[in-house]
Amino acid sequence: MKILIVANGDFFSSYGGGQVYVKNLVDEMIDQGLDIAIISFITEPSYKDNIAKKQYRNVDLFEVSQLDEVSIVEIVKNISPNMFFLHAHKAYFSRIASMLSIPCVITAHHGGITCPVGTLLNHRDEICKVKVSQKGCLKCVLKNIKGGSLIYPIFKKLPLSFRLKLGYILSKLPFIYFVSPIGQASLSIDNKQKEWSEIIKNVDLMIAPSYAIANNMVLNGLNEHKIKVLHHGVPFKYHEIEKKTAIVKDGCIRFFYVGRICYVKGIHILLEAFNMLNLESCELHLIGSIDKKYKKKILHKYKSNSRVFFYGKIEPSKVSEYISSFDVLIHPTICLEAFGLNISEALLESKPVIATRCGGAEMQIRDKENGLLIAPNDVYALAQAMKWMIDNPLEVKRMSINAPKKVVSMRENVASIV
Repeated sequence: MKILIVANGDFFSSYGGGQVYVKNLVDEMIDQGLDIAIISFITEPSYKDNIAKKQYRNVDLFEVSQLDEVSIVEIVKNISPNMFFLHAHKAYFSRIASMLSIPCVITAHHGGITCPVGTLLNHRDEICKVKVSQKGCLKCVLKNIKGGSLIYPIFKKLPLSFRLKLGYILSKLPFIYFVSPIGQASLSIDNKQKEWSEIIKNVDLMIAPSYAIANNMVLNGLNEHKIKVLHHGVPFKYHEIEKKTAIVKDGCIRFFYVGRICYVKGIHILLEAFNMLNLESCELHLIGSIDKKYKKKILHKYKSNSRVFFYGKIEPSKVSEYISSFDVLIHPTICLEAFGLNISEALLESKPVIATRCGGAEMQIRDKENGLLIAPNDVYALAQAMKWMIDNPLEVKRMSINAPKKVVSMRENVASIV
């Protein structure tokens, strides 16, 4: 069976968990001798080729910079796959799969598969539990645009037909600061609904890494019989797992976070909670790329705290080396997290996890067994959880022993898919 994998953006990017997972998935499929080909997307303006054919570990890799349907269909026909496995441009490629009568499997890596904003975080900073609609989503979309919340009371009173027409006209014009994003708010919701309808119509199997994202897709009209809830895997072999336990050195517990440092990941909640502790017996280490505006805000507020360390982005291959000297992962996400690959990576290193109940965490953490689960967006609850870890080093040690037991390998993950 020939499998065509449509990568989540640039195949060689390590921007987020989705990209890292797809790279791991491809490597495991190659190791297992599966017949695959890859389509990857390059968005750099300097990239001159529309389509460039390369090789990755003796597998055909097509780098694409434009969605030219004629060229894409020609590539697909030359590859002649028996199955599409989509991680990006899901509506577009599911339609091509349907047109060519090729079975289509999709993995939902994040809330953006249904959510116009992309996070399934509503305007009250709560995980969204309503169906996508113009009425239900407009306030959230505008909140994410500078000045949008102020214009919302007026904008929502305009007829929907006018808002859609305005958005369409603005989409054809050069970008106008403030006007373009606000004027296209309703159009963005409409486009997301159309994309999702295309996916629903054409997908044969939807892989959901958590029940939370599965439930959201069912809420938005996907037939539950088309969904398979399947835990993401990470690369390792069971006989290679070292038996490690958390050792709190010098009486100082080292909390850490690995991932994108941005608002929806709740780093401001983490920093505020850590600041509340005001203890010399703990440190906080943050690893990951930082959103520029967010960086300016949090660094200004917490730069005087000598117990907080920022490392910036590091290569995925070096993550385990960095976190080996840390003790407990904090996963403070406030939006719906489809999975949370950094949790599995930490558990594999025998690191207990304090995580919010954001969807993906509940798939991996058993409260008081390999970590602690708390409510999202709750500074006090997070501070209390960290304090509990500081006060109970023997429990941290016990949880660290349990930590790797729930981790799924990429080999198991691939076997469940194919």
